[in-house]
Amino acid sequence: MSKRVVSGVYPGSFDPLTVAHLAIAEAAVRAARLDRIDLALSNIALGKERGAHSSVEARAAAIRRAARTRPWLDAAVTDAQLIADIASGYDVVVMGADKWAQVRDPAWYGGDETARDAALASLPRVLVARRPGFDVVGAEVLDVDPELAPVSSTRARSGEHHLVVPDARRRLLVDGNNVVGSRPDGWWRDRPGAARRLVAELIALAARTGDRVTVVFDGRPVAGLGEGTHDGVHVAYARRAGRDAGDDRIVEEVARDDDPSSLTVVTSDRELAQRARALGAQVEGAGALTRELGPEPR
Repeated sequence: MSKRVVSGVYPGSFDPLTVAHLAIAEAAVRAARLDRIDLALSNIALGKERGAHSSVEARAAAIRRAARTRPWLDAAVTDAQLIADIASGYDVVVMGADKWAQVRDPAWYGGDETARDAALASLPRVLVARRPGFDVVGAEVLDVDPELAPVSSTRARSGEHHLVVPDARRRLLVDGNNVVGSRPDGWWRDRPGAARRLVAELIALAARTGDRVTVVFDGRPVAGLGEGTHDGVHVAYARRAGRDAGDDRIVEEVARDDDPSSLTVVTSDRELAQRARALGAQVEGAGALTRELGPEPR
């Protein structure tokens, strides 16, 4: 007879995934002897409809990168918003003391205490991480290092990248010409300017997320944008002229990498995507990156 899998769920925005999130998940695994814990992302998080700084897909991918070395960890994406609905089917639900206070607040149920009581009764075992300013009532408290209490995604997004789980960060290798060309914005009238604008956007992305970003362009180096690192983003150029020269440089970078499976090549070029995957890299389309970057700065 196979052993029943004991599972837990930890709902949150994880925008980005911090060392505190991971410590809470690990504490829950120990406390409840979980075989698996899912970090659950709502497609539209209750109370945060306009607050996300990166897409659900990008955040789920970050969790799954961290899960590569943690077989007990996974990401789950759901349309559910209420904790009671997200926790359905799990043995344990995990949250911070601030969220637990909300779950116990009738205001989150339209002021209906009967609905609140029914939701609480439907929950599985509840494990709560302490938060400054909140008392934990009616739930078990997790053993988490108190020094992690001040850690927040807001601080991580503000530049404290040491707070982001290191292996959750992306390593992006961007096909610069392909990404520039994916925007029908008149880039062909000023190719050097379009390259500079893309690098500026990538610098802002790296500053926000801690991602390690390299962008490769065809042609001669753009004035003021020589090969090398620019405010945290590495700019590289094709080593020769001619067709597929930039693609060859990207393939060369993937082939020489010590861990190509941790690289994400950003391109919508099918042939380049096939070559990159054959070497073990992940591939993301140009459109996904441009949506994350947002409207091009003017």
